[in-house]
Amino acid sequence: MIHQRFRRAAMAVAFGGLWALAAWPASSFAADKLRPEVARPLNQAQDAYRVHKYQDALAKIAQAAAVPDKTAYESFMVEEMRGAAAAAAGDSAVAAQAYETLLASGRLTGADEQRTTAALAGIYFQAKNYPQAIKVAQRYLKSGGAGPDMRTLLVQSYYLSNDCANVVNQLKPVVDAQARAGRASGEADLQLLGTCALREHNGATYRGTLEKLVAYYPKQSYRDDLIAAIRSKPGYAPGLDIDTYRLRRATGSLTTADDYMQMTQLAIVAGTTAEGKQVIDQGFSSGVLGHDAGADRERRLQALAAKRAQSTVDSNGVAIPAFDVAFNQVFAGQAQQGLATMEALIAKGGLPHPDEAQLHLGEAYFVAGQKAKAIQALKAVKGDDGAADLARLWLLIAVREPH
Repeated sequence: MIHQRFRRAAMAVAFGGLWALAAWPASSFAADKLRPEVARPLNQAQDAYRVHKYQDALAKIAQAAAVPDKTAYESFMVEEMRGAAAAAAGDSAVAAQAYETLLASGRLTGADEQRTTAALAGIYFQAKNYPQAIKVAQRYLKSGGAGPDMRTLLVQSYYLSNDCANVVNQLKPVVDAQARAGRASGEADLQLLGTCALREHNGATYRGTLEKLVAYYPKQSYRDDLIAAIRSKPGYAPGLDIDTYRLRRATGSLTTADDYMQMTQLAIVAGTTAEGKQVIDQGFSSGVLGHDAGADRERRLQALAAKRAQSTVDSNGVAIPAFDVAFNQVFAGQAQQGLATMEALIAKGGLPHPDEAQLHLGEAYFVAGQKAKAIQALKAVKGDDGAADLARLWLLIAVREPH
């Protein structure tokens, strides 16, 4: 979608620059600098401009422009007046040509040149001539212009030109620099960067941007988008699906019957059967389960979860791995014993999925209400199968969510 904040900022660049260029004192047209036949209509044009009679101003400027054999200075003043009056009158083509002439004259330097360049970029943007807006905005920035609104105009021009690659190239370094400095980027900037990263199939930038949105603007929609992005990451381990539901449960975002049923079943399969019982009981106590066409199926699953809550074997009678039994103890109210066993098994090594185990240790400490240890454990999660991505999301939740 087009982010309106960018459009408003770009408009501010245009109008702000134009106003600064238009406000000349009458002494600008002193007789010793301009011949009377040029100065007179320009002074009249300025009077008309001040009372917002822009077409009258343009007509007087045309009279000055028609004077033969004008000096370079006279021509410069004519175009300066013409640019401001045309912009105020909404004549983008005439305004743009006037400012192009001013910039080509070589008479503008320093702040005057940058101000004129900014105004010209704004004119092209308003006229939806995005290629020219990009060209002029780049000139402004290369000349040392530092106005943040001009970079916003450039980024928005790229976006409106369907050039998401350059949006990412422009925004990502700025966003990353702000993150390194401990400053939050604007939400609209991050939304735009995420949108374009997704369009460019740049998964790493997309996930990184969503992490920043979750960190700075903690909305459930951003968490859901990040979880979906992690699950679609190449190499993602499907066994981590239960952990995505744990994240959602920790933030109170299990909302549908399917949410509760899916998480309960995944917990039972994962060996955290006490967790499964807690989840489905929560579904019933919250009023989400037990009152529609699926009520009988939901009650059967609740009965199964209750039966399996303390079991150390799966549905086929095969022993549940010791680490998962210890994890289940945390959910069953035996946190001290369960956590000690999990720590010992991780320290011993040889677990089939060490990164997943480290993630589960962090989750277990979170469930047990030991957030400092949860954060310490989660920071140690490595790997590229999604466990480290989920651990970073857990970290964002752990430092914000009361527990």
